[in-house]
Amino acid sequence: MTADDHPGDIIEIGGPARDDRPRRPWRKWLPLVLVVGVGLAVYARTGADSRADRPPVTRPPSATTAAASPSGPTPTSTAPVVTEVDHPLLGVDAGWQLHGRGPGAVVRIDLAAGRVTTTPVPALLSTGPVNFLVGPDRVVVRPLDAVPGYVVPDGAPAAEATGDFSHGGAALPGPDPTSVWVSDDEAGRMLLVRFDGRRAGRTLELPQGTRSFAEPDGAGYPLVAATGGVYSLRPDGVHRITTGEVLAVGPRHWLARECDERLRCGTVLIEQRDGARRAVPLRLDESEVSRGLISPDGTRAAIWVTASGGTSRFHLLDLRSGRNVLVDLAADPGFFQQRMAWSPDGRWLFVAGSQLQAVEVETGRTREFGVALPQIDQIAVRAG
Repeated sequence: MTADDHPGDIIEIGGPARDDRPRRPWRKWLPLVLVVGVGLAVYARTGADSRADRPPVTRPPSATTAAASPSGPTPTSTAPVVTEVDHPLLGVDAGWQLHGRGPGAVVRIDLAAGRVTTTPVPALLSTGPVNFLVGPDRVVVRPLDAVPGYVVPDGAPAAEATGDFSHGGAALPGPDPTSVWVSDDEAGRMLLVRFDGRRAGRTLELPQGTRSFAEPDGAGYPLVAATGGVYSLRPDGVHRITTGEVLAVGPRHWLARECDERLRCGTVLIEQRDGARRAVPLRLDESEVSRGLISPDGTRAAIWVTASGGTSRFHLLDLRSGRNVLVDLAADPGFFQQRMAWSPDGRWLFVAGSQLQAVEVETGRTREFGVALPQIDQIAVRAG
């Protein structure tokens, strides 16, 4: 925050744990998208940078940049369309990309190049949750329901997914950018699969008695809720994260709400490396928190908070001071998981809804992209 910004609220999580609150449909099955990346240079410019000096140029992609389509039938669709402006979007000069999925297209936004590639995609045969995963040279769209998904290679048309990506179930980011955990529900396990479809030869057994489908733990492994708390599944076994509730996940930290034997509750930031805990002075009395995302450097968390009266607000939390910035966003928190993503350097937070929104983290203000975009419902970042 700048010196001119008003100080934010102090929020603290307290009060009795309430497991009988009504839950929204599909909430427990929605996976998060987590961004793991190295520090990349991003700088903020004035609002004038959000406008092009001349109209964007739209052209079909060059044949030399089209990736080979994976095997399998290709649905009827037009070729990808590229829109270019003559300046970086949002003033970004680093090589990471923002990817999005909407009802009729997959979008790749190369901010430093000022380029947007829009690829038409077929309609899904399900209205349920969808896994949206970004690999080194393609994206995978895999519905949770047992209906066909598809793969979109960079610069090429969408193709129907094959192999382990072709059936429904959870699909979570793997421990490196080239891999994905996919569920094998009949065998009760997760399989590590490369984005090109090859199996990596590693599996994780899903413990019996889990209360929910697996979700990402922020570091490339599945997270499950079961009796006694929330657990991360690792190659060396099951590790309990907390006896309470995980509020947000990140590449190196977890934010959890925990209560003692007298139901006195508080919030802790947990180091994934060694389990070290640090109290964070947050207050969210009698509120429901949608699972949020912690920034790559572990200094901030982005979460939706729904008060007991039903009002939902987006909070950008400083995990060092406990200060809170309320951000005015148009989005539905009921399906918020995988609708937000951090830039690799933590300077930008992107939120998908009826429109894609960019939040400048230092100020808490939204910025315009300066280029027309289709409706985007899910997003993920590919590190440069």
